[in-house]
Amino acid sequence: MRRWVPLTAGALVVPASVTAFGFAVHGEELTRALSPTPAEPVRSGPVPVADFVAPLRMEPAAAPPVPAAVAQQAVREVFAKHSVKGITFAPGTSLLVGRGEDVRRSLAVVLRDVIGSVTLVSHAWNGETASHRCDLLAMERAGLVRQYLAEQGVDSVITTQVVVDPVWGPPSDGGPQVDVLVG
Repeated sequence: MRRWVPLTAGALVVPASVTAFGFAVHGEELTRALSPTPAEPVRSGPVPVADFVAPLRMEPAAAPPVPAAVAQQAVREVFAKHSVKGITFAPGTSLLVGRGEDVRRSLAVVLRDVIGSVTLVSHAWNGETASHRCDLLAMERAGLVRQYLAEQGVDSVITTQVVVDPVWGPPSDGGPQVDVLVG
């Protein structure tokens, strides 16, 4: 019988009027605790922003300039990584072929902060076009690479040279190309 005594005491029902009185008294105490004291004036309207300090905007650190010799070595490494001699194009067109797009993208990253000028040497093979104006095709290729590099943030002076090679290259060359020289 002793085991049931705590259980019976826990089942004691509290009348609603006692509960309501307890909440009313406790609510009164909360209201007084949260209301402003007479020494603290109550503000109405917008909060003044005279003391507002604008956050400082930090510019990203500029990449250190890359000397021409270091950039030229990086260009050689890009070509070696992709197993090419330059930015390759499909014969008779100004369309990138093979790894031409990847090489062009990698070169833009390498050349973005270079000190010095960049020279694009664009090759075309004699007889590559029906009009035999391979120099115009080579110039178009160089212009496309130049425009791409400028759009990617390469601020260096970019010059172009055109070379019409007299003999069609061996199939292992992968097509006509644009070489990149940093000086």
